[in-house]
Amino acid sequence: MRSPTIRRGTVAMMVFASVAAVAAVAATADDDVDYARRLAVQVNEYRTREHVAPLAVDATISELAREHSATMAKAGRMSHDDFPSRVRRSGFAMCVENIGWNYRSAEEQFNGWRSSPGHDHNMLDRRVERMGVAVVAGYVTMIACGK
Repeated sequence: MRSPTIRRGTVAMMVFASVAAVAAVAATADDDVDYARRLAVQVNEYRTREHVAPLAVDATISELAREHSATMAKAGRMSHDDFPSRVRRSGFAMCVENIGWNYRSAEEQFNGWRSSPGHDHNMLDRRVERMGVAVVAGYVTMIACGK
């Protein structure tokens, strides 16, 4: 049986395509982190303008938000599924959650939440003091918790 021959240029193109795919994933992850950071800043600036204390970013809540965004991305749909579990795992007595999908920028996502009474109420909830924001493949989760 004769083995297939692959020309040297073909192998180089395959390696280049693999490296490019890894770089694209890394760039997307960096973009997601930057998007989440900008969105958290916007929420806190908004709270400050409205005379509500800004929220501290919390590592545990941020991880819960990241896990939920990843779950939504994998399912290909937005949901608040298992929200009570995220509240329990946060270590806080209560939490609120905003989700979103397919906004090209943190500013557009913020404006979308701002124009929705329920999401707007969550961003300005005076009971919360800590938050986590995460983006995975366009799916956004903001969780804010308090005592």
